[in-house]
Amino acid sequence: MLSLQKFSKYWRCLSCGECCKNLVGKKFGAAVTGREKQRLEILASRRAVNMHLVPLASNGFSVTLWQFAESVCPFLDKATNQCKIYEWRPALCRAFPLMPSGLGECESLRQDSNRYKIMWPPGQLAHGKAYFTTVLPLLRSARKVYNLNLGRWEANVRQV
Repeated sequence: MLSLQKFSKYWRCLSCGECCKNLVGKKFGAAVTGREKQRLEILASRRAVNMHLVPLASNGFSVTLWQFAESVCPFLDKATNQCKIYEWRPALCRAFPLMPSGLGECESLRQDSNRYKIMWPPGQLAHGKAYFTTVLPLLRSARKVYNLNLGRWEANVRQV
């Protein structure tokens, strides 16, 4: 009798670039920390890249998280679908696709998830965990979040 159980397969990036072309979800852009923002600004200036980050979360006194304001990452080489700053990419990129829903698409997952049970390489799991333990507490504790699509600050309904 033929088993309908899926075989397991490790996820691997196909370099389709879709994750870098969908950085803005229904309300918010992909999140980066203040430290990552500073690093990205330096990299952008050295490479003459136009990057637009705006606040994402505020604790009432200062911005705790920043977000990409445009869907396509300014560091994506559109001709090759390769990252221009791969060695210095932020945690959200290292964690992809172990991300909050609404950001990015993954061609590898789209192709394989119907046929295989996806397993995550240990390094990918570590990056996902690092992202969530850094970013989620800042989002949860934020008093206000900036809704990118409406262009205004809103009370954080997820505040704990």
